[in-house]
Amino acid sequence: NPTDGQKDNLTNNIFRTTFHPDYDYATFVGCFKPVKEDNVLDYKFVPQVFTNAYICALRHKEDPVYLIIEEINRGNCAQIFGDLFQLLDRKNGVSTYAIKPDTELSKFLASEDVPSEELRLPNNLHIFATMNTSDQSLFPMDSAFKRRWAMEYKPINYSNDVASQFTIEVAGKKYSWVKFLKMVNEMIINATDSEDKQMGEFFIKSSVSEKEFINKVMFYLWNDVCKDLYNPRHVQGAFFLRVDEKLPTEKNDYFTFAELYSDKNQDSRLLIGFFKYLLKKYQEENPEYTFEPIEG
Repeated sequence: NPTDGQKDNLTNNIFRTTFHPDYDYATFVGCFKPVKEDNVLDYKFVPQVFTNAYICALRHKEDPVYLIIEEINRGNCAQIFGDLFQLLDRKNGVSTYAIKPDTELSKFLASEDVPSEELRLPNNLHIFATMNTSDQSLFPMDSAFKRRWAMEYKPINYSNDVASQFTIEVAGKKYSWVKFLKMVNEMIINATDSEDKQMGEFFIKSSVSEKEFINKVMFYLWNDVCKDLYNPRHVQGAFFLRVDEKLPTEKNDYFTFAELYSDKNQDSRLLIGFFKYLLKKYQEENPEYTFEPIEG
C-alpha cells in the first residue's frame, strides 16, 4: 500500500491560500474543469489547495504538512469548508469523525492511490489560519466554527525591532512611528470603547512621507475611527482629530480630513498641532512620555 510509507520525495510541505468574498468550496477542494491535452478538450477533476495538502499528508505520514489560510475571516467559511467542517474535530491530531467524499473527489483520490472511501485528517496535516479582528469582515464566523480552532491572540508589539525603525516625516522632520502609535491607540480605545480599531505596528510597512501618512493613517482615523463621532452640527467629545491650540480666527479646535489638503494645514500646522494634542492627552496618564522629532 503506497500510503504505508513515503511514495516519493517530499519537495514542498507548505500549502498556502487566501480567502476572499468569491472564494468557495470548489476553489478550496477542487472541481471538474475543462482541460486541454494534446489539442483534445476534456473535463477532469482539478484539485485545489486542500486536496493537494491532504494527499501530500497521506503520502508522507512521517513529515509535517502545513495548510495555511490567510485572511480566513474575509471568506464565507461555512460555504468554503462545507462538510469538511466535520473534520475539524480532532483527537490526537486525527479527525474524530470521518466524512464521505463526493463521487468526483473519491475517484480522484483513488487515482492518486490514497484512501478514497472516507476523509479523515491525519495527525501530520496542520491547518493554520490568520485573521485581523479589526477588519470589517464581510462574513462573520459562527461560534461552532471558531471553537474548533486553537486561537492565539497576537498583541501589538511596540518594541518590534523592525517597526521601531519606522518614521513619519512631517514638515521635513521625522517622528517615531511606534511612539505615535502608542498615543493614538490610547485615543482610539477611549473613543470607540473597543480594542478592534487600534492600528498594529505594521499598519505601515516602512517609513512614510507626509503624503503617505495623510492618505493612509489619517484617512483611516477619519473614515474608520472618527466617522461616527463627527458631523457638521455636532462633534462628540471623544472625537480626537484636534489641534493643541486653535488660531484666534478659528472657532473650533477640530479639523476634518479634507482640511489636511487646505490652506488651514499650511506648513503642516494641523498635523503638528495634532501630534501635540495627542501628547498632551497621553501625558495625563504618562507624564514622562515624550514625542519629539528624531535627530539626524
